[in-house]
Amino acid sequence: MKSPVRIQYSGTLPDSFFALAARLYAGLPFRLQEAPRAVAALLELEAERNEIVLYTDHENMRLMGIFPQDAGEQAFFGFWETTQDVELNKAAFSLLQDDARKREKKKLSGPINFNTFHPYRLRLGVPPSWHAFDREPVNPPYYADLLLELGFEAQLRFESRRLGKASIPALYQDKKLLLEEVDKIPFDFIPVNRKVWQACEAEIYQLVGEIFSSNPAYKPVSLQQFRLLYDTTFAARLCPHTSVLLRHRPSGRLAAMSFCHPNYQSLGLPPELRANFARDYPRLHPKVLLAKSVGVHPGFRGQGLMNALGAYGMLRFREYYEEVIFCLMRSDNYSTHFTDSLPYEAARYALFRKSLT
Repeated sequence: MKSPVRIQYSGTLPDSFFALAARLYAGLPFRLQEAPRAVAALLELEAERNEIVLYTDHENMRLMGIFPQDAGEQAFFGFWETTQDVELNKAAFSLLQDDARKREKKKLSGPINFNTFHPYRLRLGVPPSWHAFDREPVNPPYYADLLLELGFEAQLRFESRRLGKASIPALYQDKKLLLEEVDKIPFDFIPVNRKVWQACEAEIYQLVGEIFSSNPAYKPVSLQQFRLLYDTTFAARLCPHTSVLLRHRPSGRLAAMSFCHPNYQSLGLPPELRANFARDYPRLHPKVLLAKSVGVHPGFRGQGLMNALGAYGMLRFREYYEEVIFCLMRSDNYSTHFTDSLPYEAARYALFRKSLT
């Protein structure tokens, strides 16, 4: 076994970093959605507040240690890709854990590529029938077993739920009353498109932070980093018929959001080419809607807005889509209840943690 080496990140990654991942996914029915330019931009921003160390043998495994420069007790690992080699991973994680202890870190969590705006979590078990949707965590099925072997345990659990064609009539019957009442709440429904995104960008950025800041794995990002993924190009990939912002009429504040778009995976777009609804939707078969980023501001919870967002998406869903996947919900989150009474196919995920004390 070739031993892993320790590389202090100083602005560049070795050529093996991306080549290794490409080989690992070559025979799988899904691929790692990783754009080198986007990774480089992210590392440049995050190097300002994290010490970054890469552990790799350049052929079979890569692992990134992330050490926040604040006084917190957490260290993280991310960008982890590997063959099914227990001893190699033991050696790499041992180096990482030693480095974490030297920096007085007491816990190691991952996989997380710095924060929850970027890829994090492992997909568990056998891949689902859809193989992968856009920006879904994907990995060979042995990854979770490797982490358990290394002494990690699941810290947070998540799931995605697919409602197939056969379940759609039952969904509409179950939510019939909700659909009839959706326009009676004191909120304006604002369909999301590029123009709306550009006009509301600062408000959207603030709303996203307020909705998700209480999540255990959440770390705030600058507006500059937010724009790496969420900008007018992102808005152009959204479905303009089901994506919406809710604005509270009395106060004028944004209260909730639902960002949905088709699953563009079947098109096999290269990571550098971002999907576009107007260009790509007509080429999709089947047409599957992804309910991706959905949430309600803490100050407006308990008013039925999560159901209102779901009902809004349903109003024109059957005109444009055959199936829907509710994506990456925390398993203990209220949002899971929207489909509890219906038959669905689930994929499950976890974020892992290990104590270093």
